[in-house]
Amino acid sequence: MKLKLALENCYGINQLNKEFDFTKSASNDGVNSLYAPNGTLKTSLAKTFIDVVNEEETKDLIFPDRETKRYITIDNVAITPEQIMVIESYNESYSSKQLSTLLVNDTLKQQYDTALKEVDEKRTALVKAIAQPAGKKGVAINAFPKLICEIYSKPEKGFLELLAELHQETLPDYSSYTAFKFADLFNDKVLAVIAKGDFAKELSDYVDTYDKLIDQSTVLTKSFNHQKAGTVSKSLGDADFFKAKHSVNISVDGKPQLAEDLDQLNAILQAEQEKVLNSDDLKQQFAKIDDKLKTKDTAAFRDFITENQALLADYQDIPQFKKTVIKSYLQAHQTLWDDLVTTYQNNQAVVEGIIQQAKAEQTTWAAVVDTFNERFTVPFKLSVNNQDDVILNNQAPTIQFEFNDGRGAPEIVNQKSLIEALSQGEKRALYILNVLFEVEVKKQQAVPTIIVIDDIADSFDYKNKYAIVEYLQDIAGIDIFHLFSLTHNFDFHRIISSRVGVKRKNRLMATRCVDTTDISQERYQNDVFSAWKQELAGNVGYLLASIPFARNIADYCGHEAHYTTLTSLLHIKPDTSDIKVSHLEIIYKDIFADQQGLVLPNQDNVLKDMIYAKSEELLQGNTDAIELENKVVLAVAIRLKAEEFMISKINDSVFVLGITKDQTRKLFNKFCELFPGELTTKALLDQVNLMTPENIHLNSFMYEPILDMSAHRLYQLYAEIKQLSDTE
Repeated sequence: MKLKLALENCYGINQLNKEFDFTKSASNDGVNSLYAPNGTLKTSLAKTFIDVVNEEETKDLIFPDRETKRYITIDNVAITPEQIMVIESYNESYSSKQLSTLLVNDTLKQQYDTALKEVDEKRTALVKAIAQPAGKKGVAINAFPKLICEIYSKPEKGFLELLAELHQETLPDYSSYTAFKFADLFNDKVLAVIAKGDFAKELSDYVDTYDKLIDQSTVLTKSFNHQKAGTVSKSLGDADFFKAKHSVNISVDGKPQLAEDLDQLNAILQAEQEKVLNSDDLKQQFAKIDDKLKTKDTAAFRDFITENQALLADYQDIPQFKKTVIKSYLQAHQTLWDDLVTTYQNNQAVVEGIIQQAKAEQTTWAAVVDTFNERFTVPFKLSVNNQDDVILNNQAPTIQFEFNDGRGAPEIVNQKSLIEALSQGEKRALYILNVLFEVEVKKQQAVPTIIVIDDIADSFDYKNKYAIVEYLQDIAGIDIFHLFSLTHNFDFHRIISSRVGVKRKNRLMATRCVDTTDISQERYQNDVFSAWKQELAGNVGYLLASIPFARNIADYCGHEAHYTTLTSLLHIKPDTSDIKVSHLEIIYKDIFADQQGLVLPNQDNVLKDMIYAKSEELLQGNTDAIELENKVVLAVAIRLKAEEFMISKINDSVFVLGITKDQTRKLFNKFCELFPGELTTKALLDQVNLMTPENIHLNSFMYEPILDMSAHRLYQLYAEIKQLSDTE
């Protein structure tokens, strides 16, 4: 896989044309690592890739009028959003959007869906059937199970279990309620009126009067009321009782009255019911109730209850009335109800087993978390509270964090509280965990992807930094992934290149020029000092840049005389102008055991003059990308020139000779004391103090500061310091 970039004016990238080779082989994972000093192109390049992912236009934020060009191809075909993933340096609010994908065991989900499919189909059929007489249509049908569960104080997820429980009850015949719509019976505004104290009293009086009249009836009783009478009539009709030439004797006022068909029976019962409802006493009681139902909100109910006065008694216990009505709807579709409950109970054991397995399921998510906990040192662990629902019911995962500070039992906290308690490195670890979830999703999607990694290891201690490197090794080994590491941390660049096995041609450095950004192969993957000392005789830059390295070694190993001599090449001392190449050859042979045969040319050349001459050569060349050794030489020359100038201005040999350490700083302080008005010169000399110490006192493990330093800034500083010396 080859990635080609042709960019202009993309978030500050002036112009960049480069092809990156991500080709994998049996011995190489095709990783590219790009070291880009601050302000070069790292963040701008990451933003450009993010635009590709989000399918957005790229621009130049500072100079929006400049024309932006963005041509990015993979193997000469325009890149697509699916082919790129950007891991930003840090995003505190970032969390994996596809976490549930990793929590789902597809096999378990399929088993669960199969087990519930038949139940769900029969559940849907019953709900639709009972919702129709209830007066529910469209979307409201889906809400009907919730309504039923609320009536019975059950959670909605227990709907099927509730239906099974009701099915076990021995129920009377509630068919007389089936004809009434739930919305007509239980209008919220009417229920609010009924709940008031004065209405409740009138209702109670009405029911008492009704019961007394029923007791006086020779046909009806409290136990054989109009509802039961209706049930008997319906049952005889459904059973074709009268069609079989049977008849019924009804006792009316103590005398038998024959009913030879259904119409005669209904007429006898209806007449007796009307006697009760048309009695003067009951009419008076109903009038009181009717008087309280004259508002706009209760008008419809008033008309309804006038036609169905017998229902008023049920309103004394509305919760029970609702349950009765629901049971009537279920009874009206007894066959569907029976079938659903039987199917549910037959599948219940299978489903329960799957649910228990889902709760204990070790998914890809769990594997990622376990690996993270093993590799990273952080004070928290995380788990999913509702893993079974995520797997089986497509619910969003609920993450809980267990925080342990080592001083007692762990505390369960939410993500917001956790973020507030974590250090910057720990926050970044949590961010990386979420990134790893996304990487796993990409892995499952199996689309060849370039993963752009924008300084992922910032703010980590070395243990956690190496944990990240382990992850990158793992990811790099996956066939579909091609890693592109962007960093301004040279040390991390070197670690990645070494541990992930980046081929030398893919170890890259960025250099920003005025009109273009150059990316070239870097030279410093291995210990630079080891490379330099092999060519001390043939490369003046290597010879001079090795002085601070050798000085440090002399200091560590107790070569006091050599240390003093080499110090005189980094600070102006009385003998600085007397130290020649021949002296340096002796020192190098003594310090470097593998350089016993070293023979340096130009034995009589004064080293200070050579440092200045090399710096002049570099200044005239004015190249954008000067090598590390040349930056070291420039830094040494800048300091020597600055000290020469300050010593000349101070003009106090006793003071200068009395300095035993921190010579540049002490010379600067003295200069400021003697010449407080020379503000421009002081500012320039202060730049020397800021820029050169770390570059001169360097060792083989830490030379990133001078790599980061702009070549042009070093040229400028040398030229300005040289001008001070020349005018003195």
